[in-house]
Order: sequence, then structure tokens, then C-alpha cells
Amino acid sequence: MVIELDTMKGGDDLQLGLQEVTGRRTVPQVFVGGQHVGGCDDTVAAYQNGKLKEMLAGLGFSI
Repeated sequence: MVIELDTMKGGDDLQLGLQEVTGRRTVPQVFVGGQHVGGCDDTVAAYQNGKLKEMLAGLGFSI
């Protein structure tokens, strides 16, 4: 699911909530199965080191 914070009503409040949960205010913030992966660089690293594949496989997906 993709949520466009800048175009949705209450997006600023949601972004503040994400900051409380993740410690980061920047976007994107990627979650897989409710687990925080991180921002763009973190997600690319998780893809490159196989962690993202493991996370998705645990949810029944393959890449």
C-alpha cells in the first residue's frame, strides 16, 4: 500500500506519528508485514543483502 502524505487530509499528523514510531520524518518509510524496513537506502540495502527477500518470503511472496 502506498500512502501519499502530502495529498491526504491529516497527512502531516500521520507523518508525525511515523516519526514517533520510526524516529525518522523523511519519506519514504517502508514497512513489510508491519515491520519497519527503513527509508529508501535501507530498503535498497535490504534488497541487495537478501533481507527483503526473506521478509517477503515469510509473508508468502517471492521476488
